[in-house]
Amino acid sequence: MDEFSLGQIVISRKGKDTGDEYVVSGVDGGRILLIRPERFNVSRPKRKNPKHLQATSRYAEGLTERIKAGTNIDAGYFHRSVTEYGK
Repeated sequence: MDEFSLGQIVISRKGKDTGDEYVVSGVDGGRILLIRPERFNVSRPKRKNPKHLQATSRYAEGLTERIKAGTNIDAGYFHRSVTEYGK
């Protein structure tokens, strides 16, 4: 997970979710764990190959404490954090 870190905003480059933004919540066996509350939350993150992700220099810092605590994040708070901290 050298290229990716907790709370980092990433963009999917492959698959049916191409162009979607996710927030990194960890790593599991070489796969990056991603959250996007509409479908994948902290308790059940999406696992994606790091080759299929584009790293950005943006971070959703407001989400990192909730991710560390294992607290699920509602969609409204997620999108506010990504918009607010992602710039």
